Amino acid sequence: MNTIKDIEEVGRKAWLAGIGAYGTGWKYAMEKFDDTYVKTNELLSDFIVEGEKIEKNLQEQLKSKVKIDARVVELKEKLGLNEMSDADRLDALSLKVDNLTATVANLVKAKQAAAAPKKAPAAKKAPAKKTTAKA
Repeated sequence: MNTIKDIEEVGRKAWLAGIGAYGTGWKYAMEKFDDTYVKTNELLSDFIVEGEKIEKNLQEQLKSKVKIDARVVELKEKLGLNEMSDADRLDALSLKVDNLTATVANLVKAKQAAAAPKKAPAAKKAPAKKTTAKA
């Protein structure tokens, strides 16, 4: 009967070795899972910190751009550029240029007229006296 007990003992040891291998594998897997979980959380935290830095930087740049845009809009309003469309502004500008051109032309004519010497009206010559020769 030693052989049956030996077989049972070998079977029990094989069973225990299998359970031990399973337990060791489970323990190893859980340690790796825990390490991975911790490292993933650390990595995620690092990503969050970096993301917050980038977000803050972008918000500052956006505020700066908004301030500049607000200044541009304010300047356009002061100059009256927001009141009419580009086409209307171009038409108004063309009209002003035409008016300035006409005014300059009138001033040039007036200056030329003032600078030209005025001719005195030609004096009427008295008719020449006929001299008769007395003989």
